[in-house]
Amino acid sequence: MADRFRFARFRARLRLWGEYWRTFRRNRLAVLGLILLTIFLSMLIIHPLLMGTVWKDQVRTYHPITGWDAPVVTKTVVEEVADPATEIGLMEARLKGNLNAKIGDVVEYNLQPAPPSRDHLLGTDPLGRDVFSMVLAGARPTFIVGLTAALVTALVGTLYAAVQAVSPGRVDSILSRVSDMLLLFPAPLAMIVLGAGTFGDLLTPFWFGMFYGLLSGASTTAIVLRSHALTVMSRPFVDAARVSGAGRYHLMVRHVVPHLVPLAAVSMLTAVVGAVVANGFASYLAFSDDMLNWGAMIFIGVGLLEQVGITAWNVLLSGSITLSLFCASFYLISLGVRDIAHPRRRALARGGAAPVAEVVPEIVG
Repeated sequence: MADRFRFARFRARLRLWGEYWRTFRRNRLAVLGLILLTIFLSMLIIHPLLMGTVWKDQVRTYHPITGWDAPVVTKTVVEEVADPATEIGLMEARLKGNLNAKIGDVVEYNLQPAPPSRDHLLGTDPLGRDVFSMVLAGARPTFIVGLTAALVTALVGTLYAAVQAVSPGRVDSILSRVSDMLLLFPAPLAMIVLGAGTFGDLLTPFWFGMFYGLLSGASTTAIVLRSHALTVMSRPFVDAARVSGAGRYHLMVRHVVPHLVPLAAVSMLTAVVGAVVANGFASYLAFSDDMLNWGAMIFIGVGLLEQVGITAWNVLLSGSITLSLFCASFYLISLGVRDIAHPRRRALARGGAAPVAEVVPEIVG
């Protein structure tokens, strides 16, 4: 009898997850986000694979931090440039290292940044590094920041809201004041301040995501989840549990937390966007310990312009577009998770109308 009951519960869970997947699949934007995320996940494998096979004998060229392969260009020094492909001005020639150049001399210099070519699909940056290798290598620290921030945000926000819901009075009041104070000091701004201060050298991708998740989970996420947790505490099944002798811990674990999971999942995915953008901005300002990520690539494309005199559009666009698409993938996935958390949208996925009384996600105990 017990085995049959466990099997029935297992089949019920499979049907529920199947319903979740059908609801998610109906949202085409969410499916697009999942495809984008899969592409970014593949970068975690592609870069080490290339470094160990195709680029094994060319580490000096394709290493994302120490690599260098600037093409050599030969031009004739002239007073007035008529053909930029073969001629160079006297002042420009001297700025590129040929200090003793004169009119009529043939000079050689390294082209940095270099445009896309067969050897460098996205060109090279102002330091002669392969931009494609930099984009692939930047996926790892970005995932570390995003996933750490997401998990910590969801965990802290859920526990924060659940404790407030089952502990009205002084505990709820103190925690609410803490959330309000943290709300006045946004997590992205706090990370910039930490990076600019004495913690800059310690702000690795993991600790960046950890600090961001703590601040975000205890402020915005906790406030949103607390309001939903309070509505759960007013439901008849909670009153029935209290009458039967259930304590605060039982109410929190068995009733409040399961109903917060769908909203926490949405908050978790949106926290990825905030953490990755904040980390990219901190790297852009050189306030992060990351030697290489997509935000640092934006800094390279913009911050070194005065030194090289040429706009590194290949670096700037590669970093900014990759960072934007990565954040967009998590946001689009959160739209599908939002549909799963909404019972009426799940009913539409089943092909029927949602019951009027159904206002919370199904929970299989």
